[in-house]
Amino acid sequence: MRLRVRFSKAGKIRFIGHRDVARVTERAVRKVGLPVAYSEGFSPRMRMSFGLALPTGYESEGEYVELPLVAEALLPSSSGSGAGAEGTAAGPVIVCRGGSHAPCPHEPISAGPSYCTVAEALSEALPVGMEVTAAVLTDGSGPSLQAAIRSCGWQFEIVGLGATSATKAVAEFLAAGTVVTERVHKGKTVSSDVRPSVKWLQVVECPDRGALLSTELSATPRVVRPSELVPALAPTHDMGIARRTHQWTCGAEGRAEPAGPSGCAQRQKETFSG
Repeated sequence: MRLRVRFSKAGKIRFIGHRDVARVTERAVRKVGLPVAYSEGFSPRMRMSFGLALPTGYESEGEYVELPLVAEALLPSSSGSGAGAEGTAAGPVIVCRGGSHAPCPHEPISAGPSYCTVAEALSEALPVGMEVTAAVLTDGSGPSLQAAIRSCGWQFEIVGLGATSATKAVAEFLAAGTVVTERVHKGKTVSSDVRPSVKWLQVVECPDRGALLSTELSATPRVVRPSELVPALAPTHDMGIARRTHQWTCGAEGRAEPAGPSGCAQRQKETFSG
């Protein structure tokens, strides 16, 4: 069994890299006391697998990490029966600060077990700017999260771009057969056609700061980022804040998220003043 956790990353913490995210996540898991599997050998490490790495400086509403669980026990039934009583269901031992291990009562049973106490405990243990929005159990079968992701949803700003110019730029981009952009890969400048990777692109709004655009970009055969689109859309403008909104998989049932956000999982933390 694996615990699949969906979390957000916003504000100042967007400037820490993927490795630092892994470190703070591991520290939060240890603080909560989840029974997560470790690697073997002289220096055991906590086993965890993330979705697609988020570029440093980007925000996200849909990041994922999977934690393989090692301990199993009986969970109390929704009727309040104790462990070992009739009607209990087998599942992993979830050690929470509140001591409650029952499935979340706010989620439909058909959606699978959801442990909002775990989500709340992890959110409290994570630094300001990182919030757990869902924690669900999976059977651990199928490909890894990185291999399963086929596309990502994004919102990004183009600073100083007006509504008319933004609408025209998007229309010209979508009408083009090829859109060649440059990126730096392993110290070398590489040119590539990003047009086939853009599933859709639209202007959301144009406040005083600039244009806010929304898009879905392919993650295969390589991940395309909003920063690659800005030079083609508005060469004289800079990209503002970019936010990943979704990571999509594609299976027999069509496009889906690895875990949808839960309405009762979030817990508000104090923010820094000043």
